[in-house]
Amino acid sequence: MTTLDRVGATTGVDALGRLLGTVPPSPDAAAELLVGAATLLAGTSMTVAAWRDGRWQVLAGSGVGMAGLPPGGPSAAEARSGRIVGPDGAAALCWDPEVRLAPEPVGLLEQARVWMSLQLAGARAEDEEYAATVEADAVREVSRRLLSVRDLDQVLLTVSEQTLRLLESDICGVMLREGDVVRMRACVGNRATQTARLTMRRGQGVAGLVFLTGEPARIDSYLDDETISDDFNSLAEREETRSALAVPLQLQGEFLGVLEVWRRRHSVFTDRDMRRMVTLADFATIAIDNARLHDEQVAAAAELSRAHEALQNQHTLLDRASRLQQELLRIVVGGGGLPAVTRTVATELGCEVAVYGPDGARVAGHRARDLVSRLPASVPTRGGEIVPTPEDRALLAHPVYADGDQVGQVLFARCGPSQDLLAAVAGQVAMACSLALMRERAVGRARAEAAEQVLWDLLQGSVEHRLAARTRAQHLGITLTGGLRVLHGRIENVEVLTAQHGWDTSQVDRVRRRVLRIVRTLHGRGLSLASLRGDLLVAVAADLDRIGAKNLVNAFSGAVHSELPELRLRWGISREYHEAVDLPSALNEARTALSAAKRFGGQDVFLYEELGIVRLLLGSGDDPDLQTFVDEVTGPLLDYDRDNDGSLIRTLRAFFDADCSQKLAADRLFVHHKTLRYRLERIRKLTGLDLGRHEDRMRADFALRLLQVTRHDDPEDTDPGR
Repeated sequence: MTTLDRVGATTGVDALGRLLGTVPPSPDAAAELLVGAATLLAGTSMTVAAWRDGRWQVLAGSGVGMAGLPPGGPSAAEARSGRIVGPDGAAALCWDPEVRLAPEPVGLLEQARVWMSLQLAGARAEDEEYAATVEADAVREVSRRLLSVRDLDQVLLTVSEQTLRLLESDICGVMLREGDVVRMRACVGNRATQTARLTMRRGQGVAGLVFLTGEPARIDSYLDDETISDDFNSLAEREETRSALAVPLQLQGEFLGVLEVWRRRHSVFTDRDMRRMVTLADFATIAIDNARLHDEQVAAAAELSRAHEALQNQHTLLDRASRLQQELLRIVVGGGGLPAVTRTVATELGCEVAVYGPDGARVAGHRARDLVSRLPASVPTRGGEIVPTPEDRALLAHPVYADGDQVGQVLFARCGPSQDLLAAVAGQVAMACSLALMRERAVGRARAEAAEQVLWDLLQGSVEHRLAARTRAQHLGITLTGGLRVLHGRIENVEVLTAQHGWDTSQVDRVRRRVLRIVRTLHGRGLSLASLRGDLLVAVAADLDRIGAKNLVNAFSGAVHSELPELRLRWGISREYHEAVDLPSALNEARTALSAAKRFGGQDVFLYEELGIVRLLLGSGDDPDLQTFVDEVTGPLLDYDRDNDGSLIRTLRAFFDADCSQKLAADRLFVHHKTLRYRLERIRKLTGLDLGRHEDRMRADFALRLLQVTRHDDPEDTDPGR
């Protein structure tokens, strides 16, 4: 030690050692404890920093050494010039660069930085789970308000409040188009009165930019950004705004306004923030459309009031429509899905109704009793978009929107005296379907993202991350008990099909998503732990023997082929592992099996345990499978020879030395040929190898030769039958 006295260093080492065995309640508490122990160890002031919101932030300490941190974020681990930085958690330890520390305390400080990174990673995982819950709550709250309140301003205020909370912002506003300007209709979080009265023309400020382009706009530094005008810089200074995100409100191609949020702190809005904004913007557009429908109903009621008989008929119609609407609201708010919506509509209106997905396939439907079905099992689509239904006086269609896209349509077969009522409630039915789909999407997306993170933590994370991921999997209801296998698939010919059919990027992504959807949902055999990166698919399955594993991936391939006949998949499957922490090894085995499937062809599914010698040739350089291969073949024979005073190893060697001639081998061993046959049959039962097959003979011979060069003690020296 050059900079520490012996007593102080020992105290610091003890303090740091005790700290690394604890789990503080929060990253901030962990940072405070770490600063104290590190300062005691190093004998100089220390700083603990973390990479957050695109910049380094001090978690604890005096701030000394912060100037030396890399401005672009975490990089390769380094311990020079007064800092230790690593990429595995975005944590850094800093001190005065003039103070030089010996290698021993630097090594202990690097361990402390890794410990701090784990605390930060755990906190981030909890934050992501909380964020998914907040998002689902926001969607549920906006759905409830939208379906229970007809006042447009109240709904827009709810959208503003939930957007502000969900995006962790300081100001949120909804601006609606009035001719050539957009005017603020709902605003929360503002300090200046002028903010709540904003009016913008095309090109003015962030909302004006969205008004001009019709596209979302994201600003990281309001006063410094040159893509927006400076018309509202003074107001931005008064509000102390730093960053902004705005998305358009559009309904069937019509620009209705802008939804915008601002933050007063330095931060960067993410793609996830933009997706959430688009979802909430859809609710605002639904509210506007709902208000228009409501106005139309009021106008119709006023017109019908001029004639008594017509008034009575219209009253009956509106009463039924209202009751149906309230029933749909109750179903959607109560968590009912598309089957419950279609059943209620068909029963109430005495008609047939069906909902079709983006691929034109019927996803839900119902018809009133004693009706003959008139609606098809699918409707035409073109390039992923639904083709408008041909004119038919007996049919009524209404589009269904979710997340800004048309995701299907509702089709009605007009029956009986309910045609006027059907026309009046078609929009409400479509809206109920849209809300049900959006809720299902939000919940499903949050669960899928959480499960995907669990999968990659299990396959590629450190031991600590794998243990934490196993716990998170239990919380998600994902079973990781019994024999676990990794399934590794590859979509072989996407690029070829893209060139043949002229697919664009969105169509290619849609094809890949359909493959992943099949793996996750196939007929009750889908796998929750599945992910697709590019053309490579990875999944974890439990309790599958060899035949079951092959049948499962063949079922996946068959289902993909039925939807996309030209698409081809290959699969590699690992051996069974009984501990989730061993899944990285299973992934390596699945990759090796997939490599064999690609190189050798002939079949589209390869199991690792069936590769034999091939897996030694294809495995990675640090794969311990050489000894595993030897033990699989010779282990049972060595155990038998040891426990039964046998000579199976010596017999097998003699058999191969005699060029697989049983007579010659028996002569060389000085035993009867029936004795030799008995020993060979015993070898077959113990190893499962049929020495009459060339492949099994080669495998046994190779393992026997490897045994000679890998064992320090010659197995023949312990063979009592020699």
